[in-house]
Amino acid sequence: MTDHVDTTVSTQSTVEETIDVLCVDDDRDYLELIEEHLSRNEDFAVRTETTPSAALDALDEVDCVVSDYDMPGMDGLDLHAKVRERSATLPFVLFTGSARAEIAEQFPDDIWTEFLRKDDPKATMPILAGRVRRLVDHHRTLRQANRSLTAIEATGDGIAVVAPDGTFTFVNRVFASRFGADPEDLAGQPWQTCFPDNEVERLESTAIETVRDDWQWTGGCRYLTDGGSEFTAQTRVAGLDDGSLVFCLTDSDE
Repeated sequence: MTDHVDTTVSTQSTVEETIDVLCVDDDRDYLELIEEHLSRNEDFAVRTETTPSAALDALDEVDCVVSDYDMPGMDGLDLHAKVRERSATLPFVLFTGSARAEIAEQFPDDIWTEFLRKDDPKATMPILAGRVRRLVDHHRTLRQANRSLTAIEATGDGIAVVAPDGTFTFVNRVFASRFGADPEDLAGQPWQTCFPDNEVERLESTAIETVRDDWQWTGGCRYLTDGGSEFTAQTRVAGLDDGSLVFCLTDSDE
């Protein structure tokens, strides 16, 4: 027997998180100019340092580092290397008057690091703010996704995500273990491989159609292991906005 559960969720507006930016430049006047422009963004909190060594002491408190390149004692790329020793993914913008060609061979191949040339402040500062926000938003999204995956792995339920093309894109260890497999063994496989043929037909005509109508489906399912044996498990199937499916295997009677 199936349950039709309305999955409509009310959304609440949330206060936008503050983006803590650390700006490093030995030119105090230009540093003040950066701070003035970035601080016009209400969600930015800006801290400034005139030496890279002082900046290194503040890394735990920031979401992004914006650094000049040509500084005495330690240039911007040296600072970047020190930052990467502490954090492989902390967003970093090298903001410099030097042309990129001058430092091309030294510039890191790193998705969390961007280069921006100091030009007319009226044109460049909005670009800088946009680069910082994009890097930080990406970093926060990835961090949240990693936390979610950790939580999924910790649950006692078997969970798998099926892409719109019908193949598994994510399988947690609990789900895979029910089939005597590892998650990577099931990744990329059609979801139908986990069910006997007549169960596939039933799911396609009931569960999948129900989910396409913006409902969840819950019911008992027969599963097929790699070795050809079957087991029955209570299962929830839900849909995601992009057309993906989520299978949640909650219990089984093997």
